Amino acid sequence: MNSTILLMMNNLIKYRNADKEFWYEELEDWVPKRIYDCHVHMINNDLIDESSIHKNRFPNTPLKAIKDWYKLVLPKREVNSLILGKPMFGTDVNAHNKYIHQEIKDNNLLRAHRLTTPLDSLSDIEKDIKDHGFQGLKVYRYFSSSGDINECDIEDYLTHEQMELANDLGIWITLHMAKQDGCGDKENLKNLEEFTTKKYPKIKWILAHVARSFTYRPIEKAIDTLKNLPNIWYDLSAVTDVRPFITLFKNENHKRIFYGTDGIESVSFHGAYTAYGHFHYQIETDKVESLNFSHTSNRPIISLYEQLISIKQASIICEMNNTQIEDVFWRNAVREFNIPWK
Repeated sequence: MNSTILLMMNNLIKYRNADKEFWYEELEDWVPKRIYDCHVHMINNDLIDESSIHKNRFPNTPLKAIKDWYKLVLPKREVNSLILGKPMFGTDVNAHNKYIHQEIKDNNLLRAHRLTTPLDSLSDIEKDIKDHGFQGLKVYRYFSSSGDINECDIEDYLTHEQMELANDLGIWITLHMAKQDGCGDKENLKNLEEFTTKKYPKIKWILAHVARSFTYRPIEKAIDTLKNLPNIWYDLSAVTDVRPFITLFKNENHKRIFYGTDGIESVSFHGAYTAYGHFHYQIETDKVESLNFSHTSNRPIISLYEQLISIKQASIICEMNNTQIEDVFWRNAVREFNIPWK
C-alpha cells in the first residue's frame, strides 16, 4: 500500500489532483531539493487522557507517517525535521517526550524540543536535555498557570526557574506567543528584550509562526525591536498571508529564519489561515457549504501550499536569491543545529 493511500486512510490528508497540479505548476521548480522542517509534531493518542477535548481529535502521527507525508506533499525532496512536542490538553508530558525520543533516537539528522509545562520539574527537563538528546523546549499557552490561554504572559507558561536552567544549558526554546498581537504586544516585546539582553542571554529563541504573525500587524509592530535583539530566530510555519513574510524578509537577517510546516494536521486541510484586517481565522473550504465553483475549474489547495506560494511571492518581491532561499529552507538549520548533513 503506497504512502498516499495510507495517509488518506488515516484521515491525515485528502490529497487531490488540484494539489498535485499546483505543486508541479508553481512549486516544483522553486522549492529547494533539501528541506529542514523546523516545526512538525508527533501525536500519540494513547498518551492523552480520556477526558481531554484533544483525545483522538487528530490521528496518530508517528515518524513513519511524517516521512510518508513529506513524500506526498514535498515530492522528490530530502526532508529532515525538528520535532516539537505537541501541546494538547491531558497529555502525559513525560510519556510524550519519551515517545518522541524513542521515535527519533536512531536518526542523527533529526532534532527535538521537549514538550514543557510550568509543572515540569527542573530535573526532568535537565535529564531529557542531557540524556535523551533534546536540544530545547517547546512551550505553549495552553499550559498557562494564569488560566487564561489567550492573554497570558510568557512567564505564565514558562517559569523563570525553567528559563534559568535553559540559560545555564544554553538551549533552544520554541515559543508560540499569546495575546492578540503576538510579537507586537508591548509586554511580549518587553519580556523578550529583557530575556535576551539581560536575564537569559544564552537561551536561543525560535519565535514560531513568524513570531505569531498570521496577519501583517504583529511583525510590522515588532520588527524594529526584534531585529536588534540577540539570539532571536523565526520559523515560517503555518502562516499563509504573504504580508508577514514580506516584512520579515525585508527587515531581518535571512540567516535568522527557519522554514517550518506545522505538519501534519495543521496544514493538510484545504484552505488557509486567512487574514481579515487584524483578525485571522482557519478557513477549511471543505466545511464551507456555500462555496461553489461555477465560475472556475480551479479548486482549493492544501494550506501547506498556500504557505509555500506566499513565501515564494514574498521572496520574489524582496529579491531574495537562490542561496538565501536555500539558507532559509535548510542551510540555517543545518548550521545552527549542528546537523551532519552532507
